Amino acid sequence: MKKLNWKKAIGYALLLWVIMFVVVSILIAFKWYDGSGLMAWVVAAVGGVVSLILAGYLRPATAGAAFGYGAAFVVIGVVLDAIITTRFNAEIFRSVPLWVSYALVLLAPLLRIRKSTPPVL
Repeated sequence: MKKLNWKKAIGYALLLWVIMFVVVSILIAFKWYDGSGLMAWVVAAVGGVVSLILAGYLRPATAGAAFGYGAAFVVIGVVLDAIITTRFNAEIFRSVPLWVSYALVLLAPLLRIRKSTPPVL
């Protein structure tokens, strides 16, 4: 059984957070995002999709590994949001779409579990 690769988990979690921070920053710069309304839900869905794509590179072998990658993504995201994002938006953790995006990010790697091929007879 292949174990979770913590270096990759942390690296991809950091990459996910940076991608989402840049995406939201661009949307804010163009005044398309204010943290509420439909765009907040679109950003939540984008976070789930980006997590799904990154989890494809990790190729978790088991549900446990997939859940571990998702948990790493969420923990690192929450910590970085607490340290960095709260400087720009002190009320970020009151956002329901943010918590939905964390749930999507947690579960997305479960859709990327490597399928075992049956033995050829």
